[in-house]
Amino acid sequence: MNILSTLTTDHDNVEALFKRFEAADPGDAETLAHFRDQILEQLAVHAEIEEQLLYPALRDAAEDEVLESLEEHHAVKAVLAELERMPATHERFRAKMAVVIDNVRHHVAEEQADDGLFGVARKALKQPELEAMAEQAEKVRAKGPTRPHPLSPDQPPLNVLLALPVAVLDRVVPPVRRTVERVVLHRPA
Repeated sequence: MNILSTLTTDHDNVEALFKRFEAADPGDAETLAHFRDQILEQLAVHAEIEEQLLYPALRDAAEDEVLESLEEHHAVKAVLAELERMPATHERFRAKMAVVIDNVRHHVAEEQADDGLFGVARKALKQPELEAMAEQAEKVRAKGPTRPHPLSPDQPPLNVLLALPVAVLDRVVPPVRRTVERVVLHRPA
C-alpha cells in the first residue's frame, strides 16, 4: 500500500458518502446530520494527511498545484465549518453541502488526473517514500484532527505541531453538538 492508494480509497469513501447524502430524504434531518458528520470527519482527516505528508513532499516539483490544492482545502473547510454549526433543518443546509460536494469532486478529479498531483507524485517520489507516507497517514488518521479548521495552519511545521491538541478537542466537540442538536430537533412544542 502507498499514499496514493490510501488517498484514492479516501476519495472513494467520501464519494460514497456524497451519494448517500444526495439520495437521503430531504426531510430526514437526523439522517442528513449523520451524513454531514461523517463527511466532515472523512474530509478533515483526509485533508490533514495530504497537508502533512503529500503536499510538502511535492512542493518543489509542483508548487503551483500544491498551493491551489491548499486553497481548495481552505475553501471546503470554511464551508464545512459553517455546515457543522448549521442544523440540518436549515433551508440552505442541502445547498451548502452541494457546494462542498461540487468543490471536492472537482478537487479529486484534478488531483487524480495523470497531470495532477498524483501523477507528479508517481514521477517525483520513489516507491519506498510513497509506502512510508502510507504508514504515516495511518498515524495521522488515528491521532489527527477530525473536524474542519479553516483558520488553522495548513503547512508544516505548524500544522503538524497543532494537530494533536486540535484532535483532542475534536473528539469532544462533536458528541456535545450532536446532543444539543437532538435536544433542539426533538424538543416538544
